[in-house]
Amino acid sequence: MKKIYVILFTVFLNVGLFSCTPTSMQEQVPSSTGECCGEDGDLEPPPPPPPPPEGKTIKSSN
Repeated sequence: MKKIYVILFTVFLNVGLFSCTPTSMQEQVPSSTGECCGEDGDLEPPPPPPPPPEGKTIKSSN
């Protein structure tokens, strides 16, 4: 019977220690003030794809 109490205590202790709290969740949520897009608010375009290797041609599937 003592083992059941020890197991239950361990489970509830772990749940209490590792559960999320509302304050920590609010800190992780990004605000909608434009901080995600840099200082000027514009996103940079992705870099162009690399050129194909020398001597190889790209064949279309048509």
